[in-house]
Amino acid sequence: MVQNGSVIGTRMETVNIHRYNPPQWFREADFGIFIHWGPSSIPAFAPVEVDDYAKLMREKPPEYMFKNIPYAEWYQNSIRIKGSPAYLYHKENYGDKPYSAFAEEFKQSARNVDVEGWADLFKKAGAKYVVVVSKHHDGFVMFDTKVENPKMPGYHLDFDYVGNLAAACRKRGMRFGVYYSSLIDWTFTKKPIDSPGDLFLCNDNSRTYCDYCFNHWIEIIDRYSPDVLWSDIGYPTDPRLEELFAYYYKAVPEGVVNDRWGQWPKFLRNPIGRAFVNYAARKMLRESPGKLLDTKYYDFRTLEYTADWQENDLYFEVCRGMDKSFGYNRFSRPQDYITADEVRAILTEVVPKKGRLLLNVGPDSLGKIPDYQVKILEELGRKE
Repeated sequence: MVQNGSVIGTRMETVNIHRYNPPQWFREADFGIFIHWGPSSIPAFAPVEVDDYAKLMREKPPEYMFKNIPYAEWYQNSIRIKGSPAYLYHKENYGDKPYSAFAEEFKQSARNVDVEGWADLFKKAGAKYVVVVSKHHDGFVMFDTKVENPKMPGYHLDFDYVGNLAAACRKRGMRFGVYYSSLIDWTFTKKPIDSPGDLFLCNDNSRTYCDYCFNHWIEIIDRYSPDVLWSDIGYPTDPRLEELFAYYYKAVPEGVVNDRWGQWPKFLRNPIGRAFVNYAARKMLRESPGKLLDTKYYDFRTLEYTADWQENDLYFEVCRGMDKSFGYNRFSRPQDYITADEVRAILTEVVPKKGRLLLNVGPDSLGKIPDYQVKILEELGRKE
């Protein structure tokens, strides 16, 4: 129950995380499917003549990476950076068309989605669990939420895509998790992210956004009982985070949470603070490119586009797209895609270390999984 942005009846107590003793289903879940789908699947553009995310992070300055990010789902941010490949592409093909116009088109085309067909494909590929994006950084909500966006009312699907997919996956014996972009929502800010300081500190941290994010998570828990809560980037500096976890574990005792819930102190939210974060980020990337940020709450750690895991006795997950993007990029070439054999090699490497692979599919605007991605999943389902 939620009232004025707070969970009524939830005791504030130490959260009993499952870091060293996760539920049995999670121990056995070596392979999962990630789904990034939304309005960005209409322009479906990101540069392909760049390295993947992990290599960009290691070898290029952060500003270069944000300007040339290979993630098509970051299209709205990319077109805000003047001179970026996406900015130039958008000007040439769409002129001054706002990103929100893609959302209106997507609301109509999304109804074509066949989640039963998706679930069949995932099950045959050997997936033990599925994690779906319910809201990415563009702020568009992928279900018929009752928690309206105060900046853009109606900025969501008008049918329960997430619930329909959850039912289809669970009917086939797969566990179901939900991703939600907690820290970043571009409907609440106009400034583009072009540095680590902006990534972590230039989000909307108002009470309005904190309530919006908190109440969405409560709605997701109440409606879908997710086996995984998958946050991204971090979480607003809202003191109710522990309350949210307590509510979740009570509702879903065998649920697990990822590690992207870090909260950044309010005193850093100024030009000096952002400069410090930028300096620290460059130093860390230069000296320890594979190091993960410390965070208080998690059941497992998450790596992105790399399987280079150095920790001992911690459960982890490698997430990556089949090409260089999570969201659908119509310009991806055959050489940009991973192969089924390479997927198997990642599993062989990470599973003995307490790892698993969350492999992404990026459907097009009509909900069709691209042929090349289908081919990889079908090959994974064939016995060697």
